[in-house]
Amino acid sequence: MIDLDRALRSSIRTGKVVLGSNKTIKAGLNGQAKLIIFAADCPAEVQEQLDSMDVPIHSYQGMGIDLGSACGKPFSVASLAIIEPGDSEIMALLREIRGANS
Repeated sequence: MIDLDRALRSSIRTGKVVLGSNKTIKAGLNGQAKLIIFAADCPAEVQEQLDSMDVPIHSYQGMGIDLGSACGKPFSVASLAIIEPGDSEIMALLREIRGANS
C-alpha cells in the first residue's frame, strides 16, 4: 500500500499535475489524465463527469482541504489529474484500483 500523500507531493514536485475540477475534467476529456483523484466532498455533478470518463479514478479518503494539504497547497482541492507521475509511486494506485475491481 502506497503513502498517497507522499506520492501526491512527489508527483507535484517532479511530474505534472493539474488541480481543480475544471482543469481535471478538461485533462480527462483531452486524454491527458493518467489518473484522477477526487476528495470525499467533491461536488456530485463533478464526480458524475469524472465517473463517465475512460480514466482510472480514485476516491481520496479525506475532504478537499485535506487533499489540498496533501498536495502542499493552502487551499481546498476537490479533484486533480495526474498528467505525468514524475518520480512518484502514484501510478501504483492503478494496480490497487484494478485489483479492487477484479
